[in-house]
Amino acid sequence: MKSLLFPSVLEKHNDELKNLSSNLIQSLKVYHEDTGYVVGELAMVEGKSPHKIVNSSPDDKDYQVLAKSSLVVLNKIINQPLILTVGFPYSTYQIFREDAANFFKGKHEVKHDIFTLGKNKGQNVGIEVESVEVIPEIIGCSLAVRSKKKVKGGCFVVNIGYGTFEACLTNDYGIVDRTVISRPGIRYAIDTAMRELSQKNYLGLRTEHQFDSSFQKGSIILSRKKIDLAPVRKNVLRKYFEEIISPAIRNTWQDDDFSISSDLYIAGGGAHYEDLIDYFREEFGDFLNIEVIDDPQYAVSQGYCYRSYRLSDDKSRSVGIDIGNAQTVISFYDEEEIG
Repeated sequence: MKSLLFPSVLEKHNDELKNLSSNLIQSLKVYHEDTGYVVGELAMVEGKSPHKIVNSSPDDKDYQVLAKSSLVVLNKIINQPLILTVGFPYSTYQIFREDAANFFKGKHEVKHDIFTLGKNKGQNVGIEVESVEVIPEIIGCSLAVRSKKKVKGGCFVVNIGYGTFEACLTNDYGIVDRTVISRPGIRYAIDTAMRELSQKNYLGLRTEHQFDSSFQKGSIILSRKKIDLAPVRKNVLRKYFEEIISPAIRNTWQDDDFSISSDLYIAGGGAHYEDLIDYFREEFGDFLNIEVIDDPQYAVSQGYCYRSYRLSDDKSRSVGIDIGNAQTVISFYDEEEIG
């Protein structure tokens, strides 16, 4: 399976941009309701204040622009009707399920600007979504973990996203609903870090998404000085773990649950923070085998793609789109897997 990603940010931009890249995913400019938007990497480079509403709904402009951008990318890879799975956090899945299915299903005509690719005009592309399945993110993550790790029986799954931290006990039949946890994600720690830094430094007009990039790298330039964010990051991640993650697990998972499985797999973009993984091992390492899966940022999207294939039995058209708050991830089967 192959996955592509771009930052989940956008900004209105109706000026002409030429010859920026030969790579479509780095040069996304699409039109929505006759307005141009730079998206992803292009928004981070050319935008003044790239943003996205956290945990947006299918009716929000942000969600629809990112969705259209994803479909444009998929159209260049799979030129046939798509079998699509998408999802939402466990707490909002039921609310947004029908609206998301209605938005995606059917034929779409999306205009995207190919001046950015060195071409001489805009282009309208026709994309058809044959069927849509909408599932909770934690189910998508669990499907990916169980497939990647070839799990038999029970295991705990943790997905640490930007907007939402979710976790559950899963078995051969699905997730155990009683064990599902859905709480604030890494954004909690990033907002804390921004507040602490702003007490002594001027952060300018940075959005939290722009600050997130510096938070991941571990350094930031403020007033022409490079500031090491590692100590701040370590402290706010510990605070996030102690105030959000640890209490949620202790208050939800019972002793009997730990007798079912001793394996806990961690996925999501937050799994890249080694300090945070260390805190998991400090608290739960005595009775759980804790492992970060390979390419954890792709897990939810790949789980969606697995789901599409299970429902259709057609790898060539099965795709998953995870419109996350930090990254939008697109997954599909490559030619070797399709055979």
